Amino acid sequence: MNAEIKEFLDFLETENDLDYGDFKRTVDLRLNRLMESLRPLNREQMFRLAKLREELLWMYNDDIDEMKAHLMEEAARLDTQRPSWSGDAPAQL
Repeated sequence: MNAEIKEFLDFLETENDLDYGDFKRTVDLRLNRLMESLRPLNREQMFRLAKLREELLWMYNDDIDEMKAHLMEEAARLDTQRPSWSGDAPAQL
């Protein structure tokens, strides 16, 4: 697994904010750092990361554990080692 993705997953495991607003701000910062570290992004990665960020910022059920589990599941699916096909040129957020 990519070191940056592993670092993000480790961060999520140890994140212990009790307030959803604080959790959201902290995780958003780390998610942005992850996006920067994975550049150049292919289209699938760009879509997944943008969707994750949107879900983090705009879902209003305020369940930290549920969001943490969702983020961990989706972040683990990011595979930066997969081959680029001709129709899958790198893209930037």
